[in-house]
Amino acid sequence: MSLRSLFQFGKRLLKGKKESAQPATGQQQRQITYEPKPSQAQGQELVKQEMRNPPVVLKKTKPLQMGDDIAPAFGSSTYDWAMRLGRGKYTADEWLNHLTSTRKVNFKVFGQPASKIERAEKRFKYDSGPFAGKEVNISKEELFDTNLAIFNDAGDLTGGLLYAAKKFGLKLDANEIGAMIKLNPVNRLKPMELGVQKGAQEAFEVATKNLDEAVGAIAKKNPNDGDIRSITDNILGNIKAIRSGEYGKGAFNNLRDELKMLKARQNIIRPEQRATLNKLEAELNNAVAPMRNNKTKYQNETSYTLQGGKDYRETIFYLDEPIKSNKKPLTDPGHFSETGLKNQIYHVRYDTRFTPEGKKVFMINEIQSDVNQSVAKSLSKMQQLGGEKRINPFQADIEIGLLSQNRSKIMNEMTDAIAKGQPNKAQALARESREIQQKLNNVFQKRDPYSEKQFDYFPMVEADAYGDHALKYLMQKAAREGVDYVAVAPFNKLSFRQGYKAGNERFYGYATGKGIGGKGKAVMPDLMKRQARFYSTQAGPTKITLSDPKMPYKKVRKDEFKYPDSVQKGKKITSEYHDEVSANPFSGSKLIPDGDPRLYFDAFAIKVNPLMRSTQKTYKARGGLVVDMFKPIRYN
Repeated sequence: MSLRSLFQFGKRLLKGKKESAQPATGQQQRQITYEPKPSQAQGQELVKQEMRNPPVVLKKTKPLQMGDDIAPAFGSSTYDWAMRLGRGKYTADEWLNHLTSTRKVNFKVFGQPASKIERAEKRFKYDSGPFAGKEVNISKEELFDTNLAIFNDAGDLTGGLLYAAKKFGLKLDANEIGAMIKLNPVNRLKPMELGVQKGAQEAFEVATKNLDEAVGAIAKKNPNDGDIRSITDNILGNIKAIRSGEYGKGAFNNLRDELKMLKARQNIIRPEQRATLNKLEAELNNAVAPMRNNKTKYQNETSYTLQGGKDYRETIFYLDEPIKSNKKPLTDPGHFSETGLKNQIYHVRYDTRFTPEGKKVFMINEIQSDVNQSVAKSLSKMQQLGGEKRINPFQADIEIGLLSQNRSKIMNEMTDAIAKGQPNKAQALARESREIQQKLNNVFQKRDPYSEKQFDYFPMVEADAYGDHALKYLMQKAAREGVDYVAVAPFNKLSFRQGYKAGNERFYGYATGKGIGGKGKAVMPDLMKRQARFYSTQAGPTKITLSDPKMPYKKVRKDEFKYPDSVQKGKKITSEYHDEVSANPFSGSKLIPDGDPRLYFDAFAIKVNPLMRSTQKTYKARGGLVVDMFKPIRYN
């Protein structure tokens, strides 16, 4: 049965079209498994449907590319492992054994030895291609997000396509499983980048600097002319405002009016100076266009952004389609409402800094998911993936169709058992029917806005999940743009400005890589260590700049923060930052040239290598059992 056939099968049942309730005979199984030859009219309609809903085409590709000729930004190692099973159709149990591992766990009950078989995540290694020798895993979270398999607390299969296929007695091939994996909502996330593109920031800074210097030179030559001094001070103030992010018409209208007044002073301004000012004003207008058209939101919010970085950017990952099981299928945006993007999953904000050796660094200011924070706090990991508290509607039509068909068959068998006086069989069938009906109710149940029983579904619930995704996005971007490191601003440099939040301390950690109280693991440094092992690179404390080393004159300021006594009594944070920088001296500035130790602070960072430009693996590495070495992958 093709994936499209499975979808159509489920949709027909959902629309109320009655299917045969008889047990699957050999003839019926053949009808379920194979498409009948369409008539000419049916064929024309099928062509139209295919155009509206193009099928997922699976073929031989490189690891993680999921059948695409062009490498996607993110891909699935689970897809590669599914293709490994080769040609043929396999039962749900065979697929389950292929996608998971089992292990014997010994424990004691009232002092007596006991044991149980526990289902765990499977791990394997590639033996060819760019990831040869690299170990990856198949996570339960990916199986849940694809709606392939859902497990209860005991590790039993309780939902998903494989559950329905097992109930129905249906066999599936690798292409059908692979298509489900490819249609995972995580693989359908789209990024929207806010901020200037490479080179635009530099052009803007050059334009403002040139105009600033030209006007400043005129002011110096006329120190005793109060009128000129007033005009040039106003112009320089407008340039400063524009440089700090005021790209609106107001600042530029003020600048234009003041420049017009300056150029009108013919006794002071020579024709060649007037021409130069006109040229520099035009260059600034051109340079600000990309800054204005893709404007960021939090660049100047000092509680959330560390001053002094270059090329500040914000990237929003969103799911551009309704999520049918949620209270609102298209959830209103949180932080970035002005974009109009619905179902925003998470955002990452970052800028560019430098090491003492002049190497470029992407420094993360913040990673946050508005929609998943409350869900992560309210549900345990098992509840998130159990299929009861949180319903994944993606690819659910297939499971619903198969379960509905199976329930009809069970009802007929139960009626027959009652008629034949087989109460035990009838009761067993009734229990199975109730189980299936409950699963159908969970999927069909309309979300009560005030219900505490169900939570909205969004992929990547936990902070380490979307933190891992954001890190891989920036590693790949860094490798492709010639950036040498990806770092994260430590808690005691930035996020403490929001007050003490244990979640921030644990997530961002310190330059040492430690978490709460300077102990244990912090989320982002730990993710960097994992990626460093995978990519055979380094991760650890790295010195990066507080501000642009090419602007040696800095206005240095300090933040002070006292930890709550309940957290660390008497401990304080004193953090320096550069509030304003310039190529020339200004009132209150200090000279801190390139190479000066005062220019740098410590942050945890991962060194970028060329392999990171390749497709990134979705889902972070977790525990599990290591299985045999991955032989060369076979594709259908």
